[in-house]
Amino acid sequence: MTMCAVSSWQSADPRRLRLGPATRLLWRTPGAVHLELGSRGVVVEGLPPRTVNALASRTVPPDPDDAPLAVDERRALAELQRAGYLWPRAEDAGDHRLQPPAPRLARELTAAAARHGEHAADVLRARRAASVVVRGSTAAAVHLAALLAAAGVGRVHCATGGPPGGSARLLHAMPGGIEPADEGSDLADAAAAAITRAAPETNTLALPLDARPDLTVLAADTPIDEDRRAALHAARAPHLVVTSAVDHGVVGPLVVPGLTSCLRCADLHRRDRDPAWPALAAQLAVVPARGVPTDVALATVLVGTAALQALTFLDGGDPDCVDATLELHLPDWRIRRRTRPVHPDCDCADTFDAQ
Repeated sequence: MTMCAVSSWQSADPRRLRLGPATRLLWRTPGAVHLELGSRGVVVEGLPPRTVNALASRTVPPDPDDAPLAVDERRALAELQRAGYLWPRAEDAGDHRLQPPAPRLARELTAAAARHGEHAADVLRARRAASVVVRGSTAAAVHLAALLAAAGVGRVHCATGGPPGGSARLLHAMPGGIEPADEGSDLADAAAAAITRAAPETNTLALPLDARPDLTVLAADTPIDEDRRAALHAARAPHLVVTSAVDHGVVGPLVVPGLTSCLRCADLHRRDRDPAWPALAAQLAVVPARGVPTDVALATVLVGTAALQALTFLDGGDPDCVDATLELHLPDWRIRRRTRPVHPDCDCADTFDAQ
């Protein structure tokens, strides 16, 4: 917790501000307020009660006949606006800056405000324009696709793989994804239905062949096929790996070809720790007839972690699983980050340097 810094201030009248939708105002003393925004907090002293009351008012703007604000007061309010605690009122900023791109995303807007301040709506509109392809026929794959759509990603296609007409089975069922009642229906159709239930306005169609999604998620129970890995790398397509197993799950690495370590780097690091890894990986590529069983609660935590990493990337942030993996093992509840930098034996960086 810090005292509000005072440096420069904006020319706009700070009396035309209000508390952001995620900001909580708490009185510490009659002369000091505590503003809380997510995990951030700030103590502001010396604001007159009339100013605090005006900021807390959601519908009534300040009275223009009020006495002029002191310079220090204006500076403090401007600093709070820049830090995201205060937003301009709708009549000053325009409704488009203060409204979510869809009514159901009002909760997402409030949550995003804790990280992005008054630009939260812009972040959600960028998500609405983004496209993600989730590849995999696991229960986690469909759940993750639905979760990304629920968070506002505008186009989410779940490429279930397998033969056309592949059927949904009970092993695919998971809260928020495939439902038990979908058993026997076409898996691709059931996946699209799960996405639509979560976000009715989401486009679930496959992208045109000449289009590249903003992110490809590889949700698999087995090592990633070398041909798919090479194709994604050659296309400079950002991709995220999500792997689940009986008692553990792994999110990452998230690969941005030419800028980060790649999936081959991850394999080489694995080989360094276990020389038999190439032989093991070849055998692990054979999918068991009944799939790989995963604890449903573990899979839910894994999907949530993967969604947060994917959204951080789509929102222009720095995901924790770049050049790394996030690993969750039962019965330990902690998520551990394992660093996986560019491997000296990998030529992934040289591939683009030579072009």
